This record gives sequence, C-alpha cells and structure tokens, in this order.
Amino acid sequence: MLDAVILQGRLKRIAFISVLAVLLFFGALAYWQVFRTDLATSQYNPRVIMAYNDPGRGSILDRDGNVLAESAADGTRVYHDRSLSHVLGYLSARYGSQGVELAFNDILTGQGGRSWRDAINAEFRRDAVQGLDVRLTIDPSVQSAAASSLGGRNGAVVALDPRNGEVLAMVSNPTYDPATIDQAGDTLFEDPDSPILNRAAQGLYPPGSTFKTVTAAAALQHDVIQPDTTVTCEDEYVVEGFAVACDNVPQGIGTYPFLDAYAFSVNAIFAEVGVDLGWPRLLEMSREWGFASSLPFTIDTAPNQVLNPGSERSGPLLASTAFGQGELFSSPLQMAVVAATIANDGVLEYPFLGLRAQDGGSDRGRLESTGSNRILSSSVASDMRDMMRAVVTEGQAAGVVIDGVPVAGKTGTAEAADGEADHAWFIAFAPYDDPEIAVAVVVERGGRGSQVAAPVAGDVIRAAVSP
Repeated sequence: MLDAVILQGRLKRIAFISVLAVLLFFGALAYWQVFRTDLATSQYNPRVIMAYNDPGRGSILDRDGNVLAESAADGTRVYHDRSLSHVLGYLSARYGSQGVELAFNDILTGQGGRSWRDAINAEFRRDAVQGLDVRLTIDPSVQSAAASSLGGRNGAVVALDPRNGEVLAMVSNPTYDPATIDQAGDTLFEDPDSPILNRAAQGLYPPGSTFKTVTAAAALQHDVIQPDTTVTCEDEYVVEGFAVACDNVPQGIGTYPFLDAYAFSVNAIFAEVGVDLGWPRLLEMSREWGFASSLPFTIDTAPNQVLNPGSERSGPLLASTAFGQGELFSSPLQMAVVAATIANDGVLEYPFLGLRAQDGGSDRGRLESTGSNRILSSSVASDMRDMMRAVVTEGQAAGVVIDGVPVAGKTGTAEAADGEADHAWFIAFAPYDDPEIAVAVVVERGGRGSQVAAPVAGDVIRAAVSP
C-alpha cells in the first residue's frame, strides 16, 4: 500500500514537471516567435543570413516557364533578364530584399505551403528545405518587345491583360543587375539617375493629357456632357483670371463635338468641363481608380496624387487638373489600369504578378487572389472606348496604327521641371472591339507623346495581338 502511494506521488510530480516543461516550451516559443519578431529580420540572426545564401531557394519563372532568377550551387542568386530587374528585385544580407524576391519570400524559401511534418522537421531536425518555384504573369514576347522598343531611354512601360489584371510586361529604365547589389548598392542608391527606382510602379509623373481620360469618364458618368455634345472654344477659357488657350491643337478654335475635344486634346474645353464637373465628383472618380493612394499590387507602389496636402481647391487648380497638369502625379501602372478598366467594360481588375506556385513540374496552386471593382457604367465605358478609338482614327497617334488590329488610345505630353523637355505619354488598348491588352508608356523628357510614346505602345501591342 505504501509503495502504491509513493508511486502515485512520483507520477504526480512527473506529470507536473511534464506539464510545466510543455508550458515553458510553448511560452518560450511564443516569446521568440510572437513577441520578439524583430529577430526575424535582425542582421545578427544566423538564419536570416543563411536565407540570403540558400541554394534551396526556389526559382522565379515567366508564364512560359523560362527561368528568370535561380540559385547557384553556392547559394548566390543568378538573374537572367535585366529588363525585369525591378520586378524580380534583389536579395541581400546587407540591403534586404525587394520585388518578387520579397513578395513571395515564404514560397521561395519553402516556409509557405508546407505540411506540419515538414515544418517540425525543419525546425527541430534542421532538415534542408527546398523552396517552391514562383511562376509570374510576365509574357516573354511582350516583355522583350517593351524593353527593346523603349531601348536605353529613361521611362517605363506597363502592359496588362484587362480581362484579369495579369501583368504581361513591366519595364523600367535605367536598370541594374540585382546580382551585384552587395557590391554596387551604395553607388546605385546614390546615383542621381535612380536606377534602383521601379519607374513603372513607383515613378510619379504628371500624366498630362492622358488624365483627360479620367476627366471625360467622370463627366460622362455624371451626365455633365456627352460625346456628341457640341462645344465651342473661340479664343480661351478663363476661370478666376486663369486663362487656358484654345489654339494648342488643330481642333482648338471653333465648334465641334466633345469627342473631337478629347481626340485632339483641347485643354480649354477640358478646363471648362472640369469646372462644370466640380472638385467632389472629379476627386470621387479619381479615388475610385486609385489616385490619391497607393495602388494595391504584388510589389511596392508609390501613392498617386491629385492634390498636394493642404492645397486649396480653387477654380484655376481644378481647371489645370482636369486637363492633366496641376498637382497631379501618377505612375505608369496607374495609367495602365485606367486604360484597362475602360477596355474591360468599366470594371477594374486589380493588377498582379504572381501566377502559380510550382514544385518542380507540379502545380501547387494560385499565388494571388485579387479583386475587381466596377468604376464606370457599361454605357460610359463604351463611349470612352469610342473616344479613345477616335484618337487613333483621327490621326493623333500614327505610331500605334497596326494593320488588322484596331487600336484605341490617348496621347499625353506632360510638363516636366522648368527648362526640361516634356514627358511623352501614351495609354492604349487593343483590339478595340475585343480588348486583350492595355498599355501605358512614359518616356522621360521625350517630347510629344504621339510621336515618341505611341510607337512604343504599338510595338508592345504587336507582340501581344495577332492581326
């Protein structure tokens, strides 16, 4: 009887110690993994250092399976397409990571999508973990055409599938070699030409007359004007002493339908329409499209801007904003989204880069789940498609004309800093009657959008659409 009591007491002590050990274990685990999350990114954490030199890290592929980035046997990262440097990003123990390398780090390292058994083995047995491959939406032929056509000029090109938001191409110039970031990082970050900046998603430019697309859509949506409404501009439009001339383009002076004012980009007419529309309705439409915020996207984007913080919403500022100047700043990605929304019957499909996760040749599922938002009514979107088509048919963008493929677009020539040449813009979609691609091009200090940016868009569309 005494032995049974002693045994029972020992069992209770063992149970108590076991429960205490478990509690201490999970308490420590919670402390290090929940409360001390700073260690996950600490430069002194050996796991962090090893993660930047891991031969088991997954590869990054384009939509056709071509390898864009992979790990060598020694764990260093190798990149195969300089035109995609800003999309792929970099991986550095010194500078951290950016781009797709950062956005899908858990997938590439094998930390995401693993079973409990794999996680336990990796944590306690230190088993080597093989990361999954990431397949992107990038179309190699469209990407190549965009990079080749932009050439060595500073600027950016973005191409989207308007039907689903897939990014078919994204080019930013100047570019750099992500594999050299550890050695050349200081030089790259200090370079006044900003080669590290992803101009496609983070570059902010006055959108010029491409923004007339937003103004026109808002005016049509709120029934302020219709494409066939007759407008007249004899000399200039004046608001609170601020004069906007009518003679900047061939259709500037005289009477004609509003559609022509859009096709020939008459600033004075858009200044007047903007004032009639008013700040609240123009801002509402702009915000619906993503202006005045950072566009949700796979990798970092810069916040687009309609107004400077604290600016007075004056009549002159409203007029200049309506025709694409004022205090506006937009990324090429944002303007590609504008064109894509109109092409897609007024529905914005949010853009994304991550297509599928792969384990060797085996598919492991979709990488991103994006949403959509109806911005325009179907009838307004149809009117806007007609107006953008008129830009091309009226001869304002000869460089984008493609035999057998009807293209719709909008030119833009945006004022840069004082004394510098204008930025050349063009946004477009094609085919006009069944859109498959939407494009935005900006060439820094390139001059007229119709002459400089439109031909780049034409080359990109030719690579994506067969006549």
